[in-house]
Formats: sequence, C-alpha cells, structure tokens
Amino acid sequence: MSFGIDVNILLYASDRSSPWHEKASAFLQRCAAGSEVFCIAWVTAQSYLRMATHGSIFAQPLSADEAAGNVEALLALPHCRALWEDEGFWEVYR
Repeated sequence: MSFGIDVNILLYASDRSSPWHEKASAFLQRCAAGSEVFCIAWVTAQSYLRMATHGSIFAQPLSADEAAGNVEALLALPHCRALWEDEGFWEVYR
C-alpha cells in the first residue's frame, strides 16, 4: 500500500507554533523511518514552498532554501515517490 502526503502535514510539521506541529512532525518522522511507500505530488511541493515561505501565513516563515531542503530530504528517501510532470522537474523548478 502507498499513500500521498498532504501539504497541510508538511506545513504543520514546519510550523512550531501550530497546535498540530508535534503530531505532523511525528507522522513525517514515522514515514521517513518506515519502509511504506509514500508519494509527494508536484502541486503539494509547490504549495508547501509557497506557503511555508510566506510571512502572512507563518509568523516565522522558512527561507526558500529551508523549505526546499525539507522537500528534498523527503525525496531522498528510497521509499518516497515524486509525482512530477516530467523527469527532472524538481531540479528545473528549484
């Protein structure tokens, strides 16, 4: 079985002021440590980058490099699948 990661999980895990931060962060840590395949769609990655770096959404927004690094850390996992439009999409978008 596999599943997709929702942008809200990524946002809550990155926002220490969120009441859902601990649960979202623990969930992503379990995903990273596990072996079950999970997917990140291009629209999820794009939405995360846009919102996590926006000052009116996060009291302390991430830098573009921090947000991209979070996505890249997940994409580097052997059991994470990227649902992109084309091979090399992330590199071009980044």
